[in-house]
Amino acid sequence: MSTMKRLFILSVAFACSLGSVSLATAQSAAPASAQSTEARLATVLQTMVRNNSDDFYDAAALVYDASGNMLSFIAMMTAAAEQGNPAAQLWMARYLRMTAATEPAGMSRARTLLEQAAGKKYVPAMVEYAGLVYEQASSEQEARPGRQVLMDACRAGSAKARALYLMVSGRMQNASLTAPEVASELRRKNFYLEEMIASAQQEPSSFVMWMERASEHGSSFAPYALCRYVSADKVDACLKLAAERHLPAALGHMGTGIVRTEAARMEQYDAQKAAEGLRMLHIAAMLCEPAAVSSLASFLAEGYGATMNKELVHGLFLLAHRCGDPNGTAGLGYCMVLGAGCSRDVPKGLEYLAVARTKGSQWVNQALASIYYNGDGVPADLNKAINALTEDYANGSRHAYVVMAAITAMGNSSAAGDERRARLFLDMAISDGNLQAEPFYDFIVQRGKWRFLEELAE
Repeated sequence: MSTMKRLFILSVAFACSLGSVSLATAQSAAPASAQSTEARLATVLQTMVRNNSDDFYDAAALVYDASGNMLSFIAMMTAAAEQGNPAAQLWMARYLRMTAATEPAGMSRARTLLEQAAGKKYVPAMVEYAGLVYEQASSEQEARPGRQVLMDACRAGSAKARALYLMVSGRMQNASLTAPEVASELRRKNFYLEEMIASAQQEPSSFVMWMERASEHGSSFAPYALCRYVSADKVDACLKLAAERHLPAALGHMGTGIVRTEAARMEQYDAQKAAEGLRMLHIAAMLCEPAAVSSLASFLAEGYGATMNKELVHGLFLLAHRCGDPNGTAGLGYCMVLGAGCSRDVPKGLEYLAVARTKGSQWVNQALASIYYNGDGVPADLNKAINALTEDYANGSRHAYVVMAAITAMGNSSAAGDERRARLFLDMAISDGNLQAEPFYDFIVQRGKWRFLEELAE
């Protein structure tokens, strides 16, 4: 199935749960003002249902700004779903579908929740219920319940439903763009259909043309997709537009970039800007973006934002892993090697790290380098640490040579410090255009230690 078909059939959004963290823990973490926040959240959810909206941004922002606590959002949304609010039921269904790869039983519960919400004529749930029925159906007979609900959603005026209908009925595939139904939707500026057409294009220029049209007509996904095709000076504008339209991936991307930029500034670190980035990451996680969960866990582990909570960090990594994010798998394995927020299990942790490596995690080599440099559960081995960082550099890490230089200069229990070799690594970083190489190197060496996600290990 194509990526864009999944976009329409699954309408997947990541709903934030903390895996092993219980609902009771989430509820106990809520502040004293939670009751008033719950009342306000109920109003937001009721407005979403009334307006047939599935944009949970205001709900997530409300709870985060009131509590600063993702756990509160999970507890409140879970309670609202249990009380029968259709929007909250949609949120819960999305979570269950996202984690179905590791918890398959959740798919049946997700279908039930969507059916319940659709039965209340909440149009976004009607569309997603129909999509799930079509996805699971192996015959026209099995697809019939979904077809009826989808037609009802079309009659209710849903542009997404009309686009989905054209796809699942085969009418878009079997007709040209000038066929009456397709042409009618294009005249309506149905960006869902424009996104679908773009996904089917073989030529990049055609893809860009249709995505530009979709972006002009209000798509949140289109400007984010265009980031890969526009010139470098236009990327930020596309990303910002997608974030302003509440695309979870764009919010997570921007939030991560802001915090990373401030972290790299060291002495010029702006705590207020970093807090803005962390807020975007929190909301992206609540809005269903698994990569945002991994980034958030990483930044919290480094000491940005809230007070260190190892159990929370481990829970975030576990959740991201369950949702298929390779960095979440790497973070989970690293936590297990260290025993951070969980029982220590070095062999199992290394196993997770190996899986993350095969799946292309951007963090796994830094984690392995740290484990071997510091001898965390394994014999210290500077050469293995250097090898991992070399691979990290090959995968695009701009600071890998700086870290190589620093740990080589400091040495460890397996090898004495070697300033001459360290200088070679540092010169490589400088010649590679890393303007922060020397201050970053001095910062590490003066502290006399280096560890990936340092505060997590302390």
